[in-house]
Amino acid sequence: MLTLRRPLLMLTLALGLGLVADMFFYARRLDGVATPIFAMLVLLALAGMSWLEQRPAGPNRWLILLVFNFSLWPMLRTEPLLVFLDLLALAGVWVVLAASFRSDALYLLPLQRVVQRVVATLFDLILAPLSLVAHHVAQISWPGLRLQRIFALLRGLLFALPVLLVFAALLSSADQIFATYLTQILTLQLPFPPEVFFKHTFLLLLVACLVAGLIITALADGMLATPTLPAEGDTERLDRAGLMQLRFLGSTEALTMLFLVNLLFAVFMLVQAAYLFGGLDTLAQSGLTYAEYARRGFFELLLVAFLTLGMLCLLAVITRDESPLRRTLFRLANVLLVLLVLGILASAFQRMWLYELAYGFTRLRLYTHSFMILLAVIFLLFSVALVLIRPRIFVLGTVAVMLLYLTMLNVVSPDAMIVRENVARYRSSPYMQTTCGYCSPLPMETTCGGCSLAPHPSPMLDLDYLLSLSPDAIPALVQASSTFPAYEQEQLAQELAEYEQRLEVEYRVAGWQGWNIGRLRALMALQALDLAP
Repeated sequence: MLTLRRPLLMLTLALGLGLVADMFFYARRLDGVATPIFAMLVLLALAGMSWLEQRPAGPNRWLILLVFNFSLWPMLRTEPLLVFLDLLALAGVWVVLAASFRSDALYLLPLQRVVQRVVATLFDLILAPLSLVAHHVAQISWPGLRLQRIFALLRGLLFALPVLLVFAALLSSADQIFATYLTQILTLQLPFPPEVFFKHTFLLLLVACLVAGLIITALADGMLATPTLPAEGDTERLDRAGLMQLRFLGSTEALTMLFLVNLLFAVFMLVQAAYLFGGLDTLAQSGLTYAEYARRGFFELLLVAFLTLGMLCLLAVITRDESPLRRTLFRLANVLLVLLVLGILASAFQRMWLYELAYGFTRLRLYTHSFMILLAVIFLLFSVALVLIRPRIFVLGTVAVMLLYLTMLNVVSPDAMIVRENVARYRSSPYMQTTCGYCSPLPMETTCGGCSLAPHPSPMLDLDYLLSLSPDAIPALVQASSTFPAYEQEQLAQELAEYEQRLEVEYRVAGWQGWNIGRLRALMALQALDLAP
């Protein structure tokens, strides 16, 4: 266990941060300014203890930038899934930072050692501070009193408790006056419900324990490279040597599996070449609707891609390297399978694109659509890593592109993008272009009384869905409201007025800890629209 020079100071800091977390987050939202403030306080505590303990950070200080990045986005965005992913990424970065704070550069370390260290850190975040507290409590002594006697007394109290409960219950049943006195003695009159006290205490101690565990783990001697650092290729070979015991599958069996799966996928793509990529012509020939075309097999194709990636990773780990020829054939079979899977992803991508063109964007469609691009990049990273025999390209590259993907989602703001794309699709429809000399755009399925223009079928704009989105979508919706027909503007104005009232209440309840730029921008846009009746 790490020996600290100032363990009591570290524990005091951790308890203080636990108290701050209780004030910031108890019964409050996490998508507010309190999240980046608390992250900065934890970083200051870690930096201060690192300086006092004379245990400086190693070359992985760049992870602090990721902490800044993913702690700021919850203050800028309000879309629930996006905020959850940001907080999840922030927690992951904290764990990696604690595991590698004093380590050599991550790209120099064997992947197996990095994974083991990260997994161990997950346990150390709880166990390390508990061990430290137990160690110091065991050293406490008072004149004439030994700690063992205190423990013996506590054990005696524990054994006596059930006996006392049984006897107290019997005596209370025998005498009502005794029962009244006993109830008054045992009833603790608190100014707040006991469960609230326990919830506050639990949150305070949990956060304090996690902060203390993070500091202890970060300041411990990290993952160090070997004294004589090998070249990158040698490091990779040392890394793979630890996995040799897992290679129980022969290359013949693996090649057979890959050949048959490749054959199946190739036949599928040949059949689909004229059908799936036919687009609108395919719909006319098959009689399928947009919904049937997009939904029929879309999620199955996505599941095929997931399972294929898992199979390829598993085969890369368990297949024996028996000869140069077999190794080359194995790589070629993998690369061919990756190319076929990319074709399957392209088919699924096109299905969803046609669905969005016909029915507009939703959160599920947008996240699924963008995730297919991420999955395609991961497959390409796997192929490069397999050909170059550099597994860290796949592992570290996958982590990097996932963090980049999440950052780009935050920059784009999915809810705002849904409003922009759906409104643009609505404006480009014949509905928005059908006007006469003195009339507004015509409602669907109506005719103009002045010029008798015929109705034009067109996609409708689901205002109810757009209003159900997070406050991130409101500025874009307010900006587009002036271009809607008069009857829709009236309906939208009523809905936005109710939205503004709910947002004001939400803002007051959230307090300063929940101050969020996304909600502030939405409220300012609604107030600028002057929705007062």
